[in-house]
Amino acid sequence: MAIDLATAIRGAAEAAQACVVDGLPEQADRTAVPLVRLEEEDAVRLISAARPKAVYLVEVAFDPDGEIAAATEALADRGVEKQPASLTAAHRRVAGHAGEIRTTLAGFMVDGVLHTSSASAAWHDAFDEVVDEVLDAAREDAQAHGRAEAKVANAEIAAKAAILAAHPSFNFSRVSFEKRLTLAAALFGDAEEDHLHEITRRAENLFWLEQSGFKAPA
Repeated sequence: MAIDLATAIRGAAEAAQACVVDGLPEQADRTAVPLVRLEEEDAVRLISAARPKAVYLVEVAFDPDGEIAAATEALADRGVEKQPASLTAAHRRVAGHAGEIRTTLAGFMVDGVLHTSSASAAWHDAFDEVVDEVLDAAREDAQAHGRAEAKVANAEIAAKAAILAAHPSFNFSRVSFEKRLTLAAALFGDAEEDHLHEITRRAENLFWLEQSGFKAPA
């Protein structure tokens, strides 16, 4: 548990006469400083034995409203406006833990090696698991919806490309992609610009295929 690690680290640091600092060393460049992650028991035992001069400690208090707001915003980004029942229930279960320590992070140096230890509250792990499941489901739904929309858009582009390629003006006079694009815009004025380019590109390919005399195998 997070609170257990914090209590144990503080006790070991006090016994070692180490200064407890609210924070952790930067770990952006881990190649410069060797890093070892320790379980709670090993971290406490090493502090007691090595007696480091400073022990860095971070205790993160639980903010249920803030975390549920972040989850709700992430869902909205995926197109989910209504909070799922499972997330509402999970929020209700942990609301009573507001202000309690949900995560503890500790770090200290021994012989040029950075040692860290971390722990989280079981109730917060369970809450995080529900949030992850809800966000994963929303992400999958959004991806499936995106694929469905892309399929519809692709079919629409293919249909318009066939119409464009068959139009009498498509190969009129001295043709160019820009002139055919102008024709596409005149025929499909409500289409987006990138769709017009794709319609024209496909129409040119269709026209070439037809002019080449290609026959699809029976």
